[in-house]
Amino acid sequence: MPDDTRLSSSVTVKRYKELQGAGDRRALGRFVIERFEERYLRPVEDSPSKHGFTVLAIACLAIEAIESFYQGRADTKHVSAQMFRDFFRRDTPLKVFGGGNDWFYKDIRCGLLHQAEARGGWHIRRSGPLLDRAARTINATAFLREVRRTVGTYSRQLEVDDECWQRFQDKMKAVCANCR
Repeated sequence: MPDDTRLSSSVTVKRYKELQGAGDRRALGRFVIERFEERYLRPVEDSPSKHGFTVLAIACLAIEAIESFYQGRADTKHVSAQMFRDFFRRDTPLKVFGGGNDWFYKDIRCGLLHQAEARGGWHIRRSGPLLDRAARTINATAFLREVRRTVGTYSRQLEVDDECWQRFQDKMKAVCANCR
């Protein structure tokens, strides 16, 4: 049954519709955090055999997902590069990964997700600075921490920003439709 489909451990499609109908932005902000924590962040953080490549690959999935919420997009087919450009324009510490001819998208995101390797001489670590351009290294642990903060920022924005709220509802309409 589509209405019984779990969108997170505590929210089914039916429950989402109830919260949305009631305009309970606070509860839905908590739902967003729960969904991202369960699907992206905790599984990789809790793994005893985590690897920087896996951490960064999951972070890339989360970036595309959270940006689709920000924009209210049903999906990101054919616009993935733009999603990363837009995400890295946001005022977060991850902004340093933007610009530069889409290097992060091409060498990291596409490299990891399509070839299972970083390209362009980039190295993925789990310590050190968030980004070291000279050494061409990225700290995957720090990167994921910033993705988590961005999800929290989005959750809080959802509670007070009417445009964010409308786009969230647009995205969730597509999420719920995918449960059929």
